[in-house]
Amino acid sequence: MNKKLFLVLGNGFSIDLLTHANLINELDVINLFNNGSEVYWPGNNTAGFLSYRHCPNLWNLGARPNMTSQESMSLLEDIITCVNVYALRNMTPRASHSDKPNDIYIKAYHELSIYLRTLFSFYNNKIDTITDKLSDWPWLNYLKEVSSSNEYSEIIIVTYNYDIWLERILRELDIPHKVSMIHGGDYGVNPKIKILKPHGSISFYHTTQQVSEFNIPYDREILSDAVTDDFIINYDIPDSRCLVNAMIPPAGDSERFKHTWAGQIKQSVSAFAGKLKSDDDLMFCGLSYWHVDRSEIDDILIKCSSEVNVYLFNPKPNPAFNAVLTSMFSNYVFHTNSNALKGRCKRCQ
Repeated sequence: MNKKLFLVLGNGFSIDLLTHANLINELDVINLFNNGSEVYWPGNNTAGFLSYRHCPNLWNLGARPNMTSQESMSLLEDIITCVNVYALRNMTPRASHSDKPNDIYIKAYHELSIYLRTLFSFYNNKIDTITDKLSDWPWLNYLKEVSSSNEYSEIIIVTYNYDIWLERILRELDIPHKVSMIHGGDYGVNPKIKILKPHGSISFYHTTQQVSEFNIPYDREILSDAVTDDFIINYDIPDSRCLVNAMIPPAGDSERFKHTWAGQIKQSVSAFAGKLKSDDDLMFCGLSYWHVDRSEIDDILIKCSSEVNVYLFNPKPNPAFNAVLTSMFSNYVFHTNSNALKGRCKRCQ
């Protein structure tokens, strides 16, 4: 078989995973400040990362563990929008290096960048084994089936999530896979599954950094650049001390962040999408189709054939995304949850 499966995952995939594992209340991936007081400060491995002591700028802007999800996302939007404009301003010839703007949002972004990496590392370390909590999860059983069947010759998984739960599941199930573009991402022989993470990952570690004493790098360039060859995959994550952070923030316009490594991975995603032809399967799960990922998803849509079989899994999809898929693809099917995968698995047996 030369049939391909192209699977695109957003935060809803992680939410579905945690819901089935009964961990959604403990590991909040929606309100990212909710557990901030429990997250360890990497400098001394004690709780209280989100505090005035460690993140004075985030704190002064209102970041609190007891804020609502809406308040949390609104603050993230403010911070990242300011950084977007700051980055554009510094790229223009008119920008003066002597200008000294109010930099509380810029400093808050430095704190946020390190905090998010540490938060997801903290979440990761809370789960010893994942698969024993997910025996009835349709996505787990579907990945098992398609990886071992002859239905697909190639499976491309594009995930915009920072977490490494997908990779951990595949390893626990001993399913060969490859995290493409990053050194050390191979597992098993001749992997059919190739994973691309254009928004980065807590497993992306910069090869040249050596951090002895941890602190927030306020004096570092706000958008420190690197190429994919500068990173290795590291799943041994006791804490998070990376100062060159390979993670695109979860709000704002991702295209404004001109990280070379992210651009290289996006080009690979685009190339794979361009190979999708009639009868290939394109699946979307849990995507926001918001300004943080809309242009990247659109790039996938316009690259592949209109005869591709398209499936969307989302209980509350963005209406605009539903409209776009309806207008572009004649073989589009919408599912409100992942239970629809159970019927598809039978085809692989």
